[in-house]
Amino acid sequence: MKLRMTVNGHEYEVTVEKNGGDYRVDVEDHVFKCIFKEDKVLVNGEVVPLTIEGDLETGAKITVENHTMELKLQQVREIEDRSIEEVVEGAKGEGGSGAVLSPMPGKIMAVKVKAGDSVQANQVVVVLEAMKMENEVQCETAGKVKDVKVRAGETVEGGQVLLVIEA
Repeated sequence: MKLRMTVNGHEYEVTVEKNGGDYRVDVEDHVFKCIFKEDKVLVNGEVVPLTIEGDLETGAKITVENHTMELKLQQVREIEDRSIEEVVEGAKGEGGSGAVLSPMPGKIMAVKVKAGDSVQANQVVVVLEAMKMENEVQCETAGKVKDVKVRAGETVEGGQVLLVIEA
């Protein structure tokens, strides 16, 4: 999802991708892995104390450590490539409850499951090397692995179906 973020009057374009239980956030040339746990946010593995007062869409006051800023988020409306959504819907139409998609282009380092395996929500199912980092790809839903579409050593594109889970 693309967002327009206004921080203290300065605008930035932000891309947010959900990856299992965490989020990949791209802001200009910086990439952050964010995990939200109770009242804490982990950014690239470090706890960041954060408080939000107000609504992010109309304008909120954000305090990070001792710094306070005004933040507003707006979704960027654009014509999207529907092929990813069509692939996911196709997987659902085949009796699956969802496809696990590659969050970014990269090389498959390991596939942790095989067809017929039972998986839990947020379980790591694939390890993907991208940008010189190993990224754990998690499934969003619990179920049974219907089909594995990739194997270790294979190069994949962002949005490519890695495997299909059925409820």
